Amino acid sequence: MEYLLKSKSSAIPCLIEADPNSNLYMIRSADTSGQGFNTKEELIQWVEENWNPEDFEDPEELKQAIRRISAD
Repeated sequence: MEYLLKSKSSAIPCLIEADPNSNLYMIRSADTSGQGFNTKEELIQWVEENWNPEDFEDPEELKQAIRRISAD
């Protein structure tokens, strides 16, 4: 699953990618830096510690992405 989230601070969307079949978990932040993770739990923990839903144009999109990733 791939989620593009519009940040209030960047024209380039943030990205969350979670693909359990390929064991691929990564993010791209508003500053275009990226980070990879070994598990969905590590990805979720990083997002919860580093991103605030209010930093996005639609805060609910981030919350929904985390819920969907958690459910997989």
